[in-house]
Order: sequence, then C-alpha cells, then structure tokens
Amino acid sequence: MNIKDLPRGDKFPEEFNVVIEIQKGSHNKYEYDEELDTIKLDRVYFSSSMVPSFDYGFIPQTRSEDGDHLDALIVIDQSLFPGCLVTARPIGVINMVDSGEKDEKIVAVAVSDIHHKHIQSVEDLGPNFQKEVQHYFEHYKDLENKKVEITSWGDKNEALEVLKKSQE
Repeated sequence: MNIKDLPRGDKFPEEFNVVIEIQKGSHNKYEYDEELDTIKLDRVYFSSSMVPSFDYGFIPQTRSEDGDHLDALIVIDQSLFPGCLVTARPIGVINMVDSGEKDEKIVAVAVSDIHHKHIQSVEDLGPNFQKEVQHYFEHYKDLENKKVEITSWGDKNEALEVLKKSQE
C-alpha cells in the first residue's frame, strides 16, 4: 500500500493512524511529499533546538485549515523512525498560529505503548511537558525569521472535534 492510500484508522477519531515524519531529538525536518508519495528531507532546522519529548507526524486522509495533513505529536519513550505507521489516541490539542496561519497539532499517545496507557490528558504528562513543547514551537523558527504562537491548549474533547473537522 502507498502512503497516500493509508486510512485514517477504523476507530477514527478515538484512535487514528499517524505516519512519523520527525523523531524526537532530531534537527532534520522530514515531510511527506504527496507528489512522490514518500517521506523526504525538507530541511535541517536552523535552530539549535531539537524536537523535544515527542515524535511528530501526520494523520492520513485528513486536512487542516492550512491545507496540509493534520499533524500529531506522539508521546512515546523509544523514538520511532520516519515513515513508521503508529496507531494513536488523542489526549489534547495545541492551537497555534504559524506564520499567520492557524495550525493545530493533536497531542497523542501510541495505543500499543503500555507505559502510557494511564495517560488520558496532557496534564498527565507532568508540569514541564507543556512548557517544553510551548518553548520549542515558539522558538524553533526564530532563526528563519518566522513567528509561531501557541494560542491555547485544548483537552481530549477539543482534540476529537479537530479530528472530526479534519475529515470534512
């Protein structure tokens, strides 16, 4: 099966597929190229900041308001690899504005990760998770002279609404 044909998931939006693009700890920005139907290196981040405590990817068969696939942050202990497919469940959403465009990121945990089975909300990740993620997103494009602002954090119910809207 090709990446472009991957489904959202049988239990969408309560569980959904995510194609990993960027590993935590990476400076490389991989991105899905729809025309070539592959994951490719988009750029190496200018910033000295590395992707913090999450892997990053997109949810197939969805669209955000900016026209791209809906993005997801996957909280997982052992990093996955670009192109890996993981089934996740939402625990929250980050509402942000990236270079003047609304950009939402679903915060999720891998369904098959028993170490995170107890996590039901972003608050369950501890007090520093939101600070770390917010700092990362608000500064990772500074050296590119691009502005990113996190406007709010939403709970699981808000994440489910964003997911439903993304399939329209």
